[in-house]
Amino acid sequence: MPEAPPVIDAFFTVTENGRETGFVTRGGRAARFDWDTGRMADGARPLERMWPALPAAFRSGFDAVLVTADPWSMVFRGAQCLLLNPLDGSVAEVSTIAARLPGLPQPFPQGIDAALASGAGQEVYLFAGDQCARYDLRAMNVVEVAPLERMWPGLAQHAPAFTAGIDAAVSRPSQGAFHFFHAADSTRGTLATRTVTETARPVDDTTWPGLVPTFAPGFAYVQVGRNIDVIDLESDRDVETLDINPHSDSTTALQVSPDGRLLYVWTHTQRLCLDTTTRRIVADLPFASGESPACGVTFSAGASLVHGATKNWEQGKLYLDTFRAGTTERTQRVELRAQDLRAALSAQDDGADLKASGIGADMGSAVASPDDRFVYLGVDLDGRGAVVEVDVRAGRLRQAFRMPAGNAFTIALSPDGVHLHAAGREGVCTFDVRNGAVVRQGVLPGCTALAVSRGGDGLYCLPWDWDTKEGLLIADPLSHAVRRRIPVGGSGGPGHPHAIAFDYAGTFAFLSEEHANAVVIVDTETYDMVRAIPTRDGQRPMSIAVGPY
Repeated sequence: MPEAPPVIDAFFTVTENGRETGFVTRGGRAARFDWDTGRMADGARPLERMWPALPAAFRSGFDAVLVTADPWSMVFRGAQCLLLNPLDGSVAEVSTIAARLPGLPQPFPQGIDAALASGAGQEVYLFAGDQCARYDLRAMNVVEVAPLERMWPGLAQHAPAFTAGIDAAVSRPSQGAFHFFHAADSTRGTLATRTVTETARPVDDTTWPGLVPTFAPGFAYVQVGRNIDVIDLESDRDVETLDINPHSDSTTALQVSPDGRLLYVWTHTQRLCLDTTTRRIVADLPFASGESPACGVTFSAGASLVHGATKNWEQGKLYLDTFRAGTTERTQRVELRAQDLRAALSAQDDGADLKASGIGADMGSAVASPDDRFVYLGVDLDGRGAVVEVDVRAGRLRQAFRMPAGNAFTIALSPDGVHLHAAGREGVCTFDVRNGAVVRQGVLPGCTALAVSRGGDGLYCLPWDWDTKEGLLIADPLSHAVRRRIPVGGSGGPGHPHAIAFDYAGTFAFLSEEHANAVVIVDTETYDMVRAIPTRDGQRPMSIAVGPY
C-alpha cells in the first residue's frame, strides 16, 4: 500500500514573553499551534500573507525550519535557506545550505527534510533521507553523521517506518520533549537523551487536535434538489451524491460538528447524523408520534453534545432536546412553555395583549454559548418573534429577547458569547445577552442567514429580498455599518446568496448562490471572492455545510 503523504512539511517553536508558540507549515500555508492548550491557534494562511517579506521561491512552502537564535529561524527550501523572524516577519541573509552550513556531506546541501535544535549549546540536528547530521553552529562544522536508527535510540523499536526519513521535527523547549512526523504518523521522545519513547500514532484530533483539518482542503455538503452533493474542495468536483432530502425551507438543514466528524441533516420529518469519513448514517434521532425536528442543531464546544428543537404538533409543545453527538441517546429535554416565555417577555412587551398559547421555533438554527451553559433559539409566540435563552445546565428557560419587528429566522452569537444577532424579513437586531439591551437595529436589511467570523470582527449578512440583489454584506457586528458589499452572482453581478458556512478554521466563507446556481467561496481575510463552483446540472443550491472530511 502506498505511504500516506506527509501531514505537514515543517513545525517549529519560538518563545515570546515566556509563551511558546508553534508554527506549522504545509504547502504554501502556515498556521500557529498553541502549546499551552495543545490545539491549533488559528487557521492556515498563505505564507506570503503571514510573512510578506519572503522571497518568491519560499512562498510555495518550507522543507524545514530550524530555530537558531529564538525567534530567528533558519528556513530551508531546496538548496536555499534564509533567516526569518516569524514574530515580526523580518527576513535576512538569503543563501544556500552549502554556504550557510559548510562541511555538510551529500545529500544535505541539496535539501533538508527536517531540523531540530538540541536544546543545549549550539548543536543542532539536520535530517536528510535516512541520515541525521549533528552540526555545531558555533564551530560551523559537522560533529557526526549517522543513520536515523543509530542517532535516535528507540526509533527502530517504536516507529520503524521513521527510519526511512523524518518529514518534520519539533520540540517544546520548556518540556524537553521532541516530536517526529513521518507520513501520517508522529512519535515523541526525550531530547536530552535523544531517545524515542512513544510508539508511533496517527496524527489526528486525539494526538494533535485541529492540525489535520486546519490544512485539509475539505468538502462542501450542498443541498441540491432532493439530494446532498459532496464537493471535493481540492478538485472542485462532485465526488458523491447522498440520497437524502434535507428540509427545503431552512438555511441550516445541513450542519457539520466542530471537529468535522459528523454531519447533521434536518429533513422534513427526521434528524439524521452521518459520519463524514464514511458518509453513512450513524444515528436517526427518535421522535415520538406527532413530533418532528423544528430547527437546525448546535454543538457543544467539545462536539460531545448536540442541541436542537423538537415540536409536538399534536400537543402544541416545543422542546429543546440534547443528544450525545453521533448517537440516539437523548440526555436532556427542556420544555419551552408559552407561559414561561410570556412571563420572560412581560417587561419588553409593554402590556401587549398576547394569549401566550402558541409557541414554535422559527426554522433557523440553535446556537450554543462558548461555555456550553446556554443555548439560544429563535421562536414565535402567537405571531411575534423572540429569541429564548435556555440554561441547559439548570434545564430551564432563563430569559428571552423580543424582536423589535418580525421573527428571528436566523441567529448568530459573538465568540465571547456577549452579543446575540438575530434577523428575519424585517431586519437585523443585536442584543447584549447580559442585560437584554438592544445594541443596534434598523440598519441592516432582512436576512435569510447571519454568521459571525471566527475572530468576531465581521457579521456576515445574506439579504432576504431577491429583488435588491445586494450580494454578501459584511458589517461591523455592533454598529451594523456595512464594510463590504461583495458581488457573488454570475458575470460579476451582486447575486442572491441563500445560506453560508465557514470552513474548519474560518479561513473561507462558502455561500450557496441562487442567482448563479453555484457555491461561492469568499476569503475571510481579504473579503475577495476566490472562485465559484457550479452546482450539478445547474440546479439551485440551498443549505450548505463545510468540513475537513
